[in-house]
Amino acid sequence: MSVKPTSVEDQQRRLKLRVAVKLMLSLGVLGVLYVFIAGLRSGGGDVDDVPSLRVSTADLLPGQHRLLSWEGRPVMLYRRQDSDYANLRTPDERLSDPQSAKSIQPQTMATPFRSATPDVFVAIALGTDQGCSISFLPPDDSLFQRLPWTGGFVDSCRKSRYDVAGRVYETQYADKNLVVPPYTFNDEVLILGR
Repeated sequence: MSVKPTSVEDQQRRLKLRVAVKLMLSLGVLGVLYVFIAGLRSGGGDVDDVPSLRVSTADLLPGQHRLLSWEGRPVMLYRRQDSDYANLRTPDERLSDPQSAKSIQPQTMATPFRSATPDVFVAIALGTDQGCSISFLPPDDSLFQRLPWTGGFVDSCRKSRYDVAGRVYETQYADKNLVVPPYTFNDEVLILGR
C-alpha cells in the first residue's frame, strides 16, 4: 500500500476542520461552565420567591368555610366551632394518620389541629388520591364508620372523608391527609406563602 502525498489544499482543508472542531468544543465547554456557575450564583431559592396572598378572616364565623385561589390551587379556610376542638383533642382510631407523620405541612403545624392557630384550618382544597376538589360536610346524625359524623371534608370524586384537621379516615381511597400550605397569621389576616 502506498500513501499518496497530500497536497497543500488538503493540508489547508484539514487545518480549517481542526480549528472548527476545536472552536465548537470550546463553545460547548464554555456553555456548560456558564450554566454551572449561574446555578451556583442563584442560590437555593428563598421563601420570598413564593408569592403571598393576604386574606382577612375577621368575617369568617365559627362553622363557616371559604374557598380562595392561590398559586393556581384552591385553598379552603374553615373556622372551627367549639365542638370541633373537643373532637380534635379526643383520639380517633378511625383516622389513617392521626399524628400527621406522612402529611405535607409546615413542621410547626404537626399537631392535632394542623394549623397555625387552633380556630382556623387552612388546606389545599384537593383530595390526596386523585386531586379532586373537596367540600365541607357539616356534622349530622348519619353514621360514618359506626359513629355519628362529626363534620369535616369530603372528596368530590370518590367521597374520601377527612376530619376538620384534614386528616383522612381509614378505608378511604385517599391514604394521605390534606396538604397544609405554608402560611402565617397577623391578627385576623391570613398570609399564604409565608
